[in-house]
Amino acid sequence: MRYRLARISAVVVVLALALVSACSKKEDPEGLVGLHKKYSAVQDMRVVVSGGVNLFQYSQRLTDSLLKFKNSEDNCEQSAAKFSAPGKRALAAEVCRHLDMAMNAYVNSKDFFGDAHETDHEDYFSADYMFGEGTYEELQSRFPGLEEVRVALDYTRSDNPTVSRIGKVYWKGDMLQALWRLADRECQTAKSQIDQLSQM
Repeated sequence: MRYRLARISAVVVVLALALVSACSKKEDPEGLVGLHKKYSAVQDMRVVVSGGVNLFQYSQRLTDSLLKFKNSEDNCEQSAAKFSAPGKRALAAEVCRHLDMAMNAYVNSKDFFGDAHETDHEDYFSADYMFGEGTYEELQSRFPGLEEVRVALDYTRSDNPTVSRIGKVYWKGDMLQALWRLADRECQTAKSQIDQLSQM
């Protein structure tokens, strides 16, 4: 009799685990679909950047991608919340963080079109092609993974205090490329995490 009860208990436990597993697998695809939609919008921008575009074309495609990124039924956090297991939810939240970072980098890069260097233009020192140290520091704090951009001109070395207050200036085109590379890395990280989630 005791053996029978133990056996029945074991069967009940196995069935309960199977039911929990089936339910969790059923819930997870909804979360994955939401993450894939967000990833798709960011991936659209990767394709745009790889094709080479001017500012007007870039602005149009960025608007389309932002609409796709923001105007789906669920936001990224809601998609992450649909995962059944806490570990999956945490990983899905990481995916959201990387996708947000990538899209923000694409949005911010729009301000840095205007690629020119010493050999490109007679008036290459024009403000149209450069930006200041304050902007650079702000971008570094907002995008921790942003690679260093070389200094175009360092006015801090000037003996003239008025000129030295200008600080360092940088080429817009260099920052444009740095933001695009950052977005690409964040997008690739998000994709590998989505793949990982789909196998869990």
